[in-house]
Amino acid sequence: MDAGVLDWAATDDPIDVLLGEHRTILQVLDEVERESRRLEATGVLRESFWQDLLRFCDEFDAGLHHQKEEHLLFPALEASGLSPTTGPTAVLRDEHLRSRFWRQRIEQALQQRDRARLLAAAGSFLDLNRAHVLKENQILFPLARRLLQPGDLARLHREFRLLAADQRLGCWMRHPYEQAAGA
Repeated sequence: MDAGVLDWAATDDPIDVLLGEHRTILQVLDEVERESRRLEATGVLRESFWQDLLRFCDEFDAGLHHQKEEHLLFPALEASGLSPTTGPTAVLRDEHLRSRFWRQRIEQALQQRDRARLLAAAGSFLDLNRAHVLKENQILFPLARRLLQPGDLARLHREFRLLAADQRLGCWMRHPYEQAAGA
C-alpha cells in the first residue's frame, strides 16, 4: 500500500488501518523535523506550520488514532489476557500521555515565540513518537494479530469506522460553514 492515509475500501483489517495511520503520523513527524531544521537554520518561526501540527495532534493523532487504540484495541487485548496495569498497553497509554505533554510544550513555546524551547519540545516530541510508532508496529500489532480472534478483528473494524464517522460529523458540526464553503 502507498504511504499516507489508508483507503477504507482497501482493507477490513483494523491493524492495517492503524498501520496506515502510522504512515501518516510518520510523514507528519518528518515534516516537523524538516521545519525544525529550517527554524534552527533561519530563525524564522512559521506559526502556521506549528498551528497545523497542533491541530493534527488534536484531531487526528489524539482525536482519532489514540482513541482507536485506547478505547477499542487496548481493551480488546486486555480482554484477551494482557494486563492493563503492567503490560504493553499500560506502557503505550503512558506514552500517549507523554506525547500530549510534549504537544502542550510545543504550544506553550509557540505562544511565547520561544524558538529554543520550541525546538527542544519538538525534538522530544519527535523522538518519543517515532519510538512509540516503532514499538506498536513491531511489538503490539503482531501481538494483536496473534491474540485477537477473527470476530474480535471484525468488531474492531466496525468500531473504527463508527469512530471515524463520528469524528467527521463532529468536525462538520464544529465548522459547518467552512465545510460548505469548501464544497
